[in-house]
Amino acid sequence: MGCPKATPGQTLAWRWGPMKKQMSRKSFVGPSGSYNVRASELARDRLLKSIQCTVIFLDDTQKVFEIEKKSKGQVLLDKVFDYLELVEKDYFGLTFSDNGGLAPECMRWLDPLKSIRKQVGGMEPCTFYLQVKFYASDPSQLQEEYTRYLVSLQLRKNILDGRLHVPPCLGALLASYIVQAELGDHSLEEHGDGSGYLHHLRLLPDQSEDLEAKISELHRLHKGLTPADAEYRFLENVKRLELYGVDLRPARDANNLEIFLGVTSTGLVVFQNSTRINMFSWAKIIKLSFKRKYFLMTLRRELAEDFDSILVFNLLTYRSCKSLWKSCVEHHGFFRLQALPQGGVRKRFPFLLGSKFRYSGRTEHQAVEEGKRRARLNRSFVRASSRTFVRQTTVSNGSVNAVSSGTNGNSSGSASYSLVKKVQSVGGQEPKRAWESSGSPSSPPPPSVPPVPEE
Repeated sequence: MGCPKATPGQTLAWRWGPMKKQMSRKSFVGPSGSYNVRASELARDRLLKSIQCTVIFLDDTQKVFEIEKKSKGQVLLDKVFDYLELVEKDYFGLTFSDNGGLAPECMRWLDPLKSIRKQVGGMEPCTFYLQVKFYASDPSQLQEEYTRYLVSLQLRKNILDGRLHVPPCLGALLASYIVQAELGDHSLEEHGDGSGYLHHLRLLPDQSEDLEAKISELHRLHKGLTPADAEYRFLENVKRLELYGVDLRPARDANNLEIFLGVTSTGLVVFQNSTRINMFSWAKIIKLSFKRKYFLMTLRRELAEDFDSILVFNLLTYRSCKSLWKSCVEHHGFFRLQALPQGGVRKRFPFLLGSKFRYSGRTEHQAVEEGKRRARLNRSFVRASSRTFVRQTTVSNGSVNAVSSGTNGNSSGSASYSLVKKVQSVGGQEPKRAWESSGSPSSPPPPSVPPVPEE
């Protein structure tokens, strides 16, 4: 009688069965040894009372912070903000990778009320990234120059990464303000007559020689602008973009069409084919909820309607859906409320199942008032230089394009300045140049923003 054919999963068991019968008891007698690796790892973790967290800042410098392993996220946030001497800290947060990838859909915000080890899943070393969490609806409300500088760094990263689309004409103007903030006034002796001094700077994603020539032409018009004034004008122009402060997430609507959902300071936006097709303000929304991968939005009924409207969107994953819902909760609490209720917002039916997440930080109104009281107008710091190119040029239709190396300030990938220099405060002084430690008194408020040049 033939033996039945074994499947791949059964082969090992069938081979081990006869072998086990053939092995006698004497086979286990004699010199031997074993080592429980997992038990040793767990014992080591129990003895360690602290963990090391590496934080990468917006200028690509980094620092290691040591905290207790049972600490909550707020402990690390406080250490980072104290190290940066950041007063207007409510606009910022820390992100970490959920599965080791650096794609936007893999990043999660550090919850200040939960244990760090539980959030990162016990992965060590822990790496976090400082990012802007709430983009001010009006950047002029930011009191400190250092805060505006950090926000401009984040927006420049968004432009280079393609998350913030900028038209070429506006991109040239924004890049000219960046150059003015970093290099100061245009000088024929130092920068020459052409645009060659811009070749090594990575300012825009699709940078070419023609675009650099336009940037250089606009740079000459900014003579006399201080770095603070240049960054102020940069922010005043960026805030007009439709994707300013919007983190888009792919989804599908009720007709199974591909769309993108995003949260802003004013509500939720819907994009399709890079065009905004709908906008739901916070005043129109009654309730936001999620169920697995479905995101539900209950809208206030119109005068001609008898029932409230419920819109359903299907996101890619459950985690993406929950992340969008949490972002809505945080943005509504930060931008729409004057102050959070004492003890938080209570659920109407406390015994029902579901996420208990609620926004626990300060609101924008409180952050602005705090900034007015504590902001230091006379503060000195050193601006980091832009990312540079490894100049590999390719000629296409008569134009020369450059391939970026992704470094920041030099070809080795390390930052040009240490962060300790950036955050040192010098009372009563403001830097005249970005790279100088001494300067002149604060300049008056910047003049009105010039119109965007036509192509």
